[in-house]
Amino acid sequence: MGSRVMSKASRQSARDRLREERIRQQQQDKRRRLLLIGLVVAVVIAVVAGGVVYSLNRAEPSRYAGELAPVTVDPAQVTATMAKPGVTTPVLDVYEDFQCPICKEFEHTSSGVIKEFAAQGKIKVVYHLLAFVNPEGSLRAAAASMCVPGDSWMRFHDAVFTKQPDERTALTVGDLKGFAGDAGITDSSVLSCMDSQQHAATVRQRTDATFKDGKVNGTPALFLDGRALSTGETLSADGLRQALTEATKG
Repeated sequence: MGSRVMSKASRQSARDRLREERIRQQQQDKRRRLLLIGLVVAVVIAVVAGGVVYSLNRAEPSRYAGELAPVTVDPAQVTATMAKPGVTTPVLDVYEDFQCPICKEFEHTSSGVIKEFAAQGKIKVVYHLLAFVNPEGSLRAAAASMCVPGDSWMRFHDAVFTKQPDERTALTVGDLKGFAGDAGITDSSVLSCMDSQQHAATVRQRTDATFKDGKVNGTPALFLDGRALSTGETLSADGLRQALTEATKG
């Protein structure tokens, strides 16, 4: 009788072990499926990202060597507006971060189109400088740009993007003053303003407000009369030219 009781207990124990093993196997199978899905997703992302980078690297730059439309710098809004006198529409809002690598590519491929349309009096361009890619370097660069007068602003802007370091390397005030020198800016009041970072708090506030608004979730971001431009329109000189041409017809 005792042996039969032990036999039943053993059978029950075996069933329990079998059930536990089945559960473990199911869990392992689930983990393998999730891992496989994750690997597939990672491969897809890598292929897409590689295609974007390859496309950007092959993109022909847009060049504009003519006279620029006047630029007005507004430190209170952390903006720089480029437009011929009296031009109020259409408005192209450009959101950038000086340490954003894709912004550098955008400037390389598409900035000539923007400068050309603004110089022809066809559009009003408002640059919004944000600080989020590299919290320290981006903040310093945006704040420094607000120290630069309008007649030198675009030269400074272009110099920063041309010599932009890896986004993990924070731009220093020394770097920015060097870029200012490269752009022909030697005014001591401008350089002192950069040293003091007097516009940094405003840059931080405007950046926080911009992302809290929800319209912008990354850079570069372009809006033409409030319509968000697609990646193809933003990172392609031809695509951007077509969008601006359509907006300025008639």
